[in-house]
Amino acid sequence: MRALVALLFRRQVVLVVFMVLKIIASIFSGVTVNSNEAWGIGLLAVLTYGVIAWLAYKRLVISIWAISIIMLYEGAGTLLTSWAYITSSPALALLGLAVGAYLIFGGLVVFSSRRTSE
Repeated sequence: MRALVALLFRRQVVLVVFMVLKIIASIFSGVTVNSNEAWGIGLLAVLTYGVIAWLAYKRLVISIWAISIIMLYEGAGTLLTSWAYITSSPALALLGLAVGAYLIFGGLVVFSSRRTSE
């Protein structure tokens, strides 16, 4: 179990999972709204977050700060939104709580990796 947790909270894995979640959110938004504007904004968000995540992977300090703040903000928003739906849709709310908690702890992992070398 420790090995799985250690793997899930490596800086590289956290950045990849964050990007996968952003891609899924962009596709979901594009499909539900079904407009060119939603697809364009989703694509622009994925590209922007991708560049920031890549620069954070390359250990640029300002990008690490930026992606950490974004991950903390997204995680907190997911936690609050999921908590509101805990009575009406418990399974989906628990999934949202898990994703939000992972994003918050992942943001802290990325932030704490700003001074370490691998």
